[in-house]
This record gives sequence, structure tokens and C-alpha cells, in this order.
Amino acid sequence: MKSLTRLLAVLALAMSIPTLTAAQQRVGVTTTVVGPVTVTRRASAPVSLQFKDDIFINDRIATGDQAFARMLLGGKAIVTARERSIITITEVPGVSTVDVLSGRISVAVEKSRMAPGEVVEIRTPNAVSGIRGTIVVAEVAGDVSTISVLRGLVDVYRRDPATGNAVGPAMAVGARQRVSVSGGVLPAVPEPLSVDQATGLSNEFTGTVPQVAPANAIVADEVSRAATLMGSGNSDPTIRSTTATVTEAATAATATVATASTTQTAPTVVSPASGQASSIGSAASSGSAGLLRRRLR
Repeated sequence: MKSLTRLLAVLALAMSIPTLTAAQQRVGVTTTVVGPVTVTRRASAPVSLQFKDDIFINDRIATGDQAFARMLLGGKAIVTARERSIITITEVPGVSTVDVLSGRISVAVEKSRMAPGEVVEIRTPNAVSGIRGTIVVAEVAGDVSTISVLRGLVDVYRRDPATGNAVGPAMAVGARQRVSVSGGVLPAVPEPLSVDQATGLSNEFTGTVPQVAPANAIVADEVSRAATLMGSGNSDPTIRSTTATVTEAATAATATVATASTTQTAPTVVSPASGQASSIGSAASSGSAGLLRRRLR
């Protein structure tokens, strides 16, 4: 009888392992943290999110006053959250989803690192947009969601509040355009963004990190940081095996904008060890900002 009880216990444990693994599947890494940022996992209480922390499926990330967080997802997308924002990260095969409950985020996607048919999706309470090789800013204020495209092209749909799915015809929103969805109403045409408006939006999400250049340069810089952070000391063989290719991609992409960067400053982040502000990496200043303006014209 005791042997049967032990056997059943072992089988129950074995059957629970895949569920636990799926619930804790790693999808990214935190590359910048400024100010109070918390993460909530499953039914646990919120804990402080620190520089270099892993991001897992279904993580709920909240930024406090004057806070700023940046995450690298899957080696292909950079998600930046401004102050007083709440987002949830989910993933199913072929689709990585950033659900914006409130606040403001930007997403920069490196198209060359996307598999065929793969997409990064932004969901707000009343809008859905799928992006590939694009720089997008999503803002949620009350029942109004605003999707602004700084580079590339996205399709924006209404979101059914009952099912959470995209419904109705898509609206194509191109570079230097935005669309605001109020309630469940999608406007007839997108609104244009001036160069100054687009540059202002970009600067709001890159004040503590390199100025916005093409999407591949942003991703390359953050991928390079993440690769350095997770490199030699990481015990995960999958992470180690991807570090080399990630670094190569980062080097190649960064070279395309190297001549535009003339002055370097160090971004401020919060050290996970001491909680004090510290600096890592390098940030291109006026040169990259000029490059952005030329590309937005």
C-alpha cells in the first residue's frame, strides 16, 4: 500500500512539472529600471523589478511615479514603459502580446529577427494592433487608446470588450500617423503627426537611453546589453547559445548608425544590489537625435 502511495505521488509530481514550466516560461529580460517598478507573478504579491531580472509569461509590470522600465522580449522587441503604466506580457506560438491596461509604452520590433508569420501584438482595453519591424507608441487614458506610429506600418482593430479579440475592419496606420479609439469607435482615417510631435514622442521614451534611430539600431543596442548581462555567468544553455548570434546581430546593426553618434552619455539605472542609481552601457545623444529627425521627414 505504501509503495502504491509513493508511486501515485511521483506520478502526480511528474504530471505537474510541465504546467509549472509553462507557467514560468522566460520571455525576456529587464535592461533598464529607473524608479519604483514592480512585477506580479501568478497569485503572488508584487515585488520590486530589478535591472537584469527575467520576464516570464503573464508577468504584470507596473511603473510608479517618475519610473521607467525597458525590457527585451525574445531578442526581437524592445518594450519601454513610462511612469504610472501597467502592462502584462503573454505569449502563444507566433504571437507575443503586450497588454496595456493603463499608461504609456513604446514597442520597437526588429523585423529581421522575426520568423515568418510571427507578430508582436499590442492590446489596449479597446484596440488591437499587430506590428513587425515597427516603432509604435501606445497610450491608454480612461476609455481612450491612442496608437502612434513613428516608423513602419501597423493595422489597428477595435477590441471586443466581451472576448478581448480584434473585430471589424482594420485601419492601416503608417509612419508619423496616429489613431485614437474612444470606447468602441474606430475613426474613419488616422491623424497625421508632425515631425516635432513624432520627435517629441520618441524623446519621451528615450530620455535615459540612446535616442531613437531605426528600429534595428534600438534593438541591436538593447540586445547587445542583454547579451552581455546574460553571457558568461548564465547557466541556461539556450541563453548561452543565443548570446553569440545576438551579439553579432547587435554589432552589425549598430555599425549602420555609428557615424551618427558623436557624443556618449551613460543611462541611469537602479542597481539591483544596492538600490542606488548607477550607469551602464552608452547612449548616443545629439547625433542619433539628428538621424531620427532626418528619417521622420
